[in-house]
Amino acid sequence: MERMRSSDVPVFRSLITSGSQFEAYVDSIGRPRFAVSCGGDDPGGARAELDEWLFADDIECLMRAFLDWDARGIRMELDRGASDEAEVGACWNVIGLPPHFNDATSNLNSGLLGAMCMAMGADGARRAFLESVFNDAWSYDFVTLRSNRYDSFIEEWKSDDDKTARPEHYRAQKHFGVIIDAGALGVGSRPLQYWVYIGGASGSLTCKQISDAGLTCEGLIGQACVINGLGEVERIGNHRVVVRDAA
Repeated sequence: MERMRSSDVPVFRSLITSGSQFEAYVDSIGRPRFAVSCGGDDPGGARAELDEWLFADDIECLMRAFLDWDARGIRMELDRGASDEAEVGACWNVIGLPPHFNDATSNLNSGLLGAMCMAMGADGARRAFLESVFNDAWSYDFVTLRSNRYDSFIEEWKSDDDKTARPEHYRAQKHFGVIIDAGALGVGSRPLQYWVYIGGASGSLTCKQISDAGLTCEGLIGQACVINGLGEVERIGNHRVVVRDAA
């Protein structure tokens, strides 16, 4: 566990690998209002270790620590374009982060927020930028939380931990129904998956599993379906679609 300070707001950081550990840690530090972590193995521009979480009561301080803003010399820069006289074409850019982070600067350059950032200068633009990254964390493969979501997040994480510890218990749970909705699910560079919903449960399967069962992605809705407690689709119609390891 490490505690650091930024602008007199304490930022806490710790490696957390289970829902119970997350719950115990946030309770021990007073449940700060905001939390952030990397969503996968690639830090994506952040300066955080795998499974590391940061917590603070201020978004700007939290995200500055998460991105190691000061040590890396990251800054907001106003690009005035071809003219130095008019601010009509001026726009804020972030210097020192991967180029895709400039997606979060787009709303800093128009409307009321753009006018406020222009009036407040680099400090105001930095705060608005960091709040934008926090609010759109999924776009950068980050996970962010506000304290009012801690309890539901902990409950879900504990449930996932239990499924990892007792997979056969959950595989024994069967949900039967007719597929009433389905769609594609693309996450980053991971292989495309499909999700199906039967009203009381949802599950996922790959395009290969669908084709191996002699079906098409377009023909899923209306099919009878069996989904187990791990969210694995076991059968669609008379076709078995889950292939388990022999172990």
